[in-house]
Amino acid sequence: MLKKLSVLLEQHATTGDDRLILDVFKQNHIDHVYQAIRDVKTAEPVYQHAALRFGNQGQYSERDFNFSEGMRFSLDLYNLYLALRQARIQLDSPTQNQPDKIAVPIDANALLWRQGHEALQQMLALDKRAFRNLVPLLKVNVREKAHPPLISLLARLKSHTAALWFDIAVPCEQLEFIQKHRPDCVKLSLSLENRENRQHLMPLVQVLHTLKLSWVAGQVSSNGELSQYRLLGASHYFEYDSETSTSEPAKR
Repeated sequence: MLKKLSVLLEQHATTGDDRLILDVFKQNHIDHVYQAIRDVKTAEPVYQHAALRFGNQGQYSERDFNFSEGMRFSLDLYNLYLALRQARIQLDSPTQNQPDKIAVPIDANALLWRQGHEALQQMLALDKRAFRNLVPLLKVNVREKAHPPLISLLARLKSHTAALWFDIAVPCEQLEFIQKHRPDCVKLSLSLENRENRQHLMPLVQVLHTLKLSWVAGQVSSNGELSQYRLLGASHYFEYDSETSTSEPAKR
């Protein structure tokens, strides 16, 4: 599996940033970072959010680069593979009675991509039990003509994972799709310091409340902001003290 992903990264290193990250990958300077997703009432960690960080000190994220589509998709698949491997490590640990559920952000287009579809097939064949500890956090902004295979993908993920979440932005253009193909939860990432964000958030929260959909607050920057999200009805939130995130080298 790792060999296949390495080949994908090689094949899709077309831009300057792509080639830079490929070099970082070859030097084993990619970290897999886990950030707690906590219950909004108790602050207890319920899930772990998996993401890639780049550089010899893990100081860069994907937002710092302008990747080609193929490289973005390949990195999403690599992140999914590392999360699957971490889930297996937890299952095999004699000291961990209840392994953490790992939320993995991934563009749905990466799994609809031919190479992504094949990689998903292989990962499921590799370790179905560990896959059940994953929570795909899907960005579902796909072209209309891709909806039939997307619907098939959603059904497959729901049957093989702990839960299925959608990652949405504001203003949200996927409300009709969300209503028809209900995820288990929705993640919203926005800063309440931005007035325009606040204006878009309120009607969206009302829709989610009407649909009885749980939602996770991302980018919570302070205890005061957390209090606002709590009042708005968020069920979980991303830990806002980044210093308490944990990371480990993605050793190969």
